[in-house]
Amino acid sequence: MLPKELAGYDSYAQWLRNIEGYAGQLGFVRLLGADPPRKVDYAGEFAGVLEALGLKPFAHQAEALEALGGGSVVLATSTASGKSLVFQVPVLRALLEGDTAILMYPTKALAHDQLGRLRAMGEALELTERIFPYDGDTQDKERRLARSRGLAILTNPDMLHFGLLPRHAEWAEFLSRLRYVVIDELHAYRGVFGTHTALILRRLLRLARHYGANPQVIAASATIANPDEHAENLTGQPVRAVRANVARAEREFVVWTPKALDKEGRTRRSPNIEAALLARHTAESGIRALVFTNARRTAELVARYAAHEAVKPYRAGYTAKERRALEQGLKGGEIRVLVSTSALELGLDIGELDAVFLLGYPGSLSAFWQRAGRAGRGSRRALVVWIPREDPLDEYFRERPELLLGSPPESAVADPANPVLYPLHLHCAARELPIEPSEPLYLPWLANGLLEKHGRLYTPRRNPHRDLILRGLGTTFTLKDNQGHTLGTLDERQAYWEAHPGAVYLHQGESYLVRNLDVEKREIVLLPGLEDYYTQPRAQTDIEVLSGEELLPGVWIGPVILRERVTGYVKKRFVSETVLEEVMLTMPELSFQTEAVWFHPLAETAVHPAPLPGEPDRITGRWPDEAGMSEALVPSAIHALEHTMIGLLPLFVLAERADVGGVSYPFYPRPLASGAGPTVFIYDGYPGGVGYARAAARQFPAWIRATRDLLERCPCEGGCPRCVLSPKCGNGNQYLDKAAALWLAEALVTRYDRPRKPN
Repeated sequence: MLPKELAGYDSYAQWLRNIEGYAGQLGFVRLLGADPPRKVDYAGEFAGVLEALGLKPFAHQAEALEALGGGSVVLATSTASGKSLVFQVPVLRALLEGDTAILMYPTKALAHDQLGRLRAMGEALELTERIFPYDGDTQDKERRLARSRGLAILTNPDMLHFGLLPRHAEWAEFLSRLRYVVIDELHAYRGVFGTHTALILRRLLRLARHYGANPQVIAASATIANPDEHAENLTGQPVRAVRANVARAEREFVVWTPKALDKEGRTRRSPNIEAALLARHTAESGIRALVFTNARRTAELVARYAAHEAVKPYRAGYTAKERRALEQGLKGGEIRVLVSTSALELGLDIGELDAVFLLGYPGSLSAFWQRAGRAGRGSRRALVVWIPREDPLDEYFRERPELLLGSPPESAVADPANPVLYPLHLHCAARELPIEPSEPLYLPWLANGLLEKHGRLYTPRRNPHRDLILRGLGTTFTLKDNQGHTLGTLDERQAYWEAHPGAVYLHQGESYLVRNLDVEKREIVLLPGLEDYYTQPRAQTDIEVLSGEELLPGVWIGPVILRERVTGYVKKRFVSETVLEEVMLTMPELSFQTEAVWFHPLAETAVHPAPLPGEPDRITGRWPDEAGMSEALVPSAIHALEHTMIGLLPLFVLAERADVGGVSYPFYPRPLASGAGPTVFIYDGYPGGVGYARAAARQFPAWIRATRDLLERCPCEGGCPRCVLSPKCGNGNQYLDKAAALWLAEALVTRYDRPRKPN
């Protein structure tokens, strides 16, 4: 059954084909059947609370509740499958018995949304006034009430770290009765944020044990490959996984390929324009929908191009008041379409949606289906539209859409032994409570700067908690208009890349011109702008290798120092994206230690100082056993190869493209144990690294084969955004040679496919 607004149509696909100007963009259509969960009789220890609430659990909920009798549990199911009930019911029962619970969410918005639901359930049990929020928006009076009267607090990792753990003595009574620690949206705690969260949770559980409690963990996750392993990695204790795959309603899944502008399909209309046209058509039809984008600027551009009063952008960086107004507007119907980043990927209640449009592959199958699952939470059929961007990973799946439907999800990655972040958290733990050397938390080889006294370890730092930044990179900058009103925030890297002097900054569809960026005050002043262009930064990156190990033959991994500086920007016309001007700029340098994988693509290939006959036209027909490559082609060959490999890395690791970076050197200027010659580096884009580069290095042969296959099959002649062009390239995608990159990829495939001689 379709929404009443589409009366007269047999399917969403028919409705889409009826859009004015439709030109065959629907390349793949599949109806995904419903598999609704079934309710079961339950007579376990939580039956009384369920009966008081008038609820009967689904089979997977009952299984998870039963599993709690044996220890900690993670429920990993598809969206809209009722995961919250599995922790709400045990928490309410614990509160009735005078015990306490901490419910942790990745965002304040989600915690406040869940607060209303839990209080509504607690009303029947007279528990409403014992349930409190505890986050950065909580007023002092309510914080005091949470400490004195609260039995359950809904919080986030940030508030645990900055608010509760350093003041644990004030929470001694609460912690001594702590029965449950709830981790909602477990899959969201990955990468750097996941590493911080893992160390915060281990510190929390350590303090609970100090006060005599031994809390169980209850986690809820979207579908990932390793929910139990990831939960154990975050908490340091065994966790049993309960899995289920349910779908409440039918969903039409379609691939909408942007309109071809030539007969061969080598040139296509901008995916941003396609998404804007679909958003406007959806709003005009009266259907409620989300359009997901992978970047904040893209969300602003799509909403701007849609040019419809019922289409609005939504993203992180807006004030809480602005976000609440947009959420209520979508719920109430004044807004029909929100164009959002991952900010709405989590289970925030914004009402029932009929359609979700995904502009670009979000970097993982887990995120793809988490976003897709925001539609179809009721009983009527829903629509999921994927619009491939001009990107290597998008192109890979555009040619193989069945892989989106049939491939298993990826594993989540977090590294609690991160060599940069772990010592910082260890100092926090020692400030909270001196560390016994026998504690599981203590890793002596990473205990930098701790002092031993009477057999216990102390920190000399007075306030180590303030040395940590849990989200983003560097100090937060505040965005203000010329009247002094706060518009939002950016971390240090975002500030230098998106809000440098002269940048056009987009906020709620409006253009602002950056007047000034004050590094000392951490403040950015914006002026109202009428510009008909937007800006993209140019940057320079340098890598210094500290040490390395050969993980696979010819593939090295190790700690590096990353140095990055924005050196200029270009102005591009809206819609046409014509380059208007390039401006030089000097911004502060960002520098930090991280982890990188590197290799020498020409280690076994001849490099000639002069061009070879027929280059570059015949280069794709000459393989490594023949003439080799000329020196002049090396820089553009390795640069293009680096771009394509970064674009495909999320096929092998649960990392978004923004989480990694790369740089290639025709001549690396420092000595390396791995040897000399042209070198390609691909690195984790966060201090300390989070395991992305290392995990990718282990799968290098499959990674390079996928790179070769994409370069070989892409229909363009000289390179395009679907293969070698990168939106993150610091030098504006100059000096790229697709044919030479394909030649190198084939050489590397040959290197790793041939039998190895025994030592």
